[in-house]
Amino acid sequence: MPAKEPIKIGVIGLGRAGYGIHIKRVRDDDRFQITAVTDPIPERMQEVHDEFGSAIYPNHKTLARESDAEVIVVATFSDSHVSVSKDVLKAGRHCICEKPISDSYQAARGLIETAKKQRKKLFVHQNYRFHLEARHLLDVIKSKRIGDVFEIRMRSLNFSRRNDWQTMSERDGGVLNNTCPHFIDLGLQFLGSPVKDIFCDLKQIASAGDVEDHVKMLLKAENGRVYDMEVSSACAFAEPKWTVLGSRGTLISDGKTSTIRWFDPKKLKKLPVIEAPSPDRAYGNDDVIEWQTEEVPSVGPSIGDFYDNVWAVLRERKAMVVKPEEALEVVRVTQACKRVSGFYD
Repeated sequence: MPAKEPIKIGVIGLGRAGYGIHIKRVRDDDRFQITAVTDPIPERMQEVHDEFGSAIYPNHKTLARESDAEVIVVATFSDSHVSVSKDVLKAGRHCICEKPISDSYQAARGLIETAKKQRKKLFVHQNYRFHLEARHLLDVIKSKRIGDVFEIRMRSLNFSRRNDWQTMSERDGGVLNNTCPHFIDLGLQFLGSPVKDIFCDLKQIASAGDVEDHVKMLLKAENGRVYDMEVSSACAFAEPKWTVLGSRGTLISDGKTSTIRWFDPKKLKKLPVIEAPSPDRAYGNDDVIEWQTEEVPSVGPSIGDFYDNVWAVLRERKAMVVKPEEALEVVRVTQACKRVSGFYD
């Protein structure tokens, strides 16, 4: 069987995501070739041309129309993701759209409809789904090692004062749009059931601009499970990145190492309710739980990474891991959070 042809990639936008994430990832992967680039800063395009021999284009429309790229990465300002991605799809190319796919549910749905109409693939770069810590947490939840999971808490906390373009509402900036899509996507996977209730509080505390830098979100699913997410640039102390509460135990993780504490319910004695006044006015009882504790790497079964899946979809006709409709649900939740919070009223 002849070797499969490498996938030729075009990159629109050579900033922190386009260059620092996408090009960095495929640089040494011979399944991919970076053949076309465009960016408003000429020096950035020249840098990639000098390393890879990539063709340089004056704008994204010319690149989409004239390059030999099979799939094109859209890593532009967030507010242009939908319009640029539509141009890519209409030019007959597959598209990798950076998150957030959009700040508008209707616009995001329109982009998905464009991909279907053009019969092209729309990949959304919600790549945390592939992270080994996420696979680990999902494995623990599904295995019921700590019993029936009823709540998952996520924390990403620091204190920093940003002043880049992601602090601007006109660029669809803010922590909710730019950091939270990854963690909302994971939360939706961990909940395992459609979201029915949403609480969200947004605040601007430390950063410049006119958008939030502190997000507190609670999602409750139809199955009763709760996802408690806090992403803040206004908290100077850390908490465990992940806390998973189950009916037989608890997991905490810093993203690298998990401590799991659980008990065997078969070893518990029956605990009848005492209706009479407490003996000696005492609190508590003589119940003893035999806890077991284990520390393990926060590493679950690998399914490869985002670009492994791009290759699998385009060359091996396998399923997309992050489906566009799942990215659309992230947008729906994000929009609902903005409405509930009242921050943008």
